[in-house]
Amino acid sequence: MAEGLLAALLEEQGIPADVRSAGTFAMEGGAAQPYAVETAAAASLDISRHVARQLDEDLVRWADTILCMTRSHARSVRAIDSTAEVRLVADWAPDGVAGGGEIRDPMGWEREVYEAVFDELRACLEGFVADHAASRSETRPATEA
Repeated sequence: MAEGLLAALLEEQGIPADVRSAGTFAMEGGAAQPYAVETAAAASLDISRHVARQLDEDLVRWADTILCMTRSHARSVRAIDSTAEVRLVADWAPDGVAGGGEIRDPMGWEREVYEAVFDELRACLEGFVADHAASRSETRPATEA
């Protein structure tokens, strides 16, 4: 859900980006969970073609920034490459969202949990995209009309 949502939010802001998702314990080649697909579809996102992949050294080195759901995920990334730019998605949580500073994994839970996690992701990733858009505008050269 996070990959599809982040890609959509960046596109809405006109920010070109290649967003890739990977898991620290992913079932390589697996499809997105049905509740995840349904929850994303309710927000007009199609993640039905998602294929799970395992986080590896090549992907960590490829990424500019790695957004993690939990501190344990961040530790796993840093174990692969201690120099990687790693942040928690919840770093952008507005008040009352992502209690405990982490986004829980809805795997195996009911649809309502997927929906709650999606809402947390949206709130946090909107903040990430807003910060990213602001930093891009600060680094753009001024133009004259």
